[in-house]
Amino acid sequence: MEKAVGIDLGGTFIKAGLTARDGNIIKKESFPTLAEKGSRDVVLKQLEKAIDFALDGTGGKVKGIGIGTPGVVDDRGYVFDSPNLPGWENLPLKDIFAEKYSLPVVVENDVNTIAWGEYLYGAGRGSNTMICVTLGTGVGGGVVSNGKLLRGMKYSAVEIGHMTIDHRGPQCKCGNFGCIERFVGKDYIVERAIRAIRDGRDTLIKTLAGGMMENITPRMIKEAYALGDQVAGEILLDVGLCLGALFTSLVNLLNPEIIVIGGGVSQGADLVFETIRKTISERAMKKLAENVRVLPAGLGNEAGIVAAGALVFQE
Repeated sequence: MEKAVGIDLGGTFIKAGLTARDGNIIKKESFPTLAEKGSRDVVLKQLEKAIDFALDGTGGKVKGIGIGTPGVVDDRGYVFDSPNLPGWENLPLKDIFAEKYSLPVVVENDVNTIAWGEYLYGAGRGSNTMICVTLGTGVGGGVVSNGKLLRGMKYSAVEIGHMTIDHRGPQCKCGNFGCIERFVGKDYIVERAIRAIRDGRDTLIKTLAGGMMENITPRMIKEAYALGDQVAGEILLDVGLCLGALFTSLVNLLNPEIIVIGGGVSQGADLVFETIRKTISERAMKKLAENVRVLPAGLGNEAGIVAAGALVFQE
């Protein structure tokens, strides 16, 4: 049975596992990233611990090491633009660990990695062309087209979160205006709830937050909607409309069979999914929209480990 090391690098935790070609996890563990220490070397040392854990007992007999990392990744396995990790700029991540372990190493953007895992083992299984989006603090995306992970000329590309849906829209943290992330990222969803409360709207959201607006989360907004709250319903409906507009363009561009949506913001958001499907059916080219399916992600909390291991088997 062929095995691979799968590493899911996050700003807070590193999830590590030993995976099989069929997507099963043989063992797994979580390690603190320690990014708050402000040192690139500290984070690299934690990555080393995570890989050592996964390799322990294998005698080094694995096909390789797959690493999903935040940031832009080029075709050499260098990482750029990862603001939550100290010194993660022009970092030769692939070379560092290939040299240390004398094993093949594949490095990919974290959401591209998730997309590949969902394509092979999750909600996108059996499809030919699939779009995968994760909704959380930001919006990440990956595309598998004709059975291959879509990358740019040199870089990991597919920055779906920074596609413009309103050129007159508010400014995003990336510097652009009207990015989809600026409308459906976690902080901006919460911002809408706070604005409604300050405008004097009657809503259960503040009650669920214990009267403390700084405690409001998307989960509370979804809970309020389940209790019949009108403001919460308006917020979730608009999130679905914004995402529907984004996916309408992507359906027209890529003609996918499946759109997979994951991440914490998407969990338990039936209204969002229903609105996305309705918007695509109404606004996309009819022939392109008629067979596309919009599905929740299927791999769960271990998605990053499974997907990173799958990177090693992608050839």
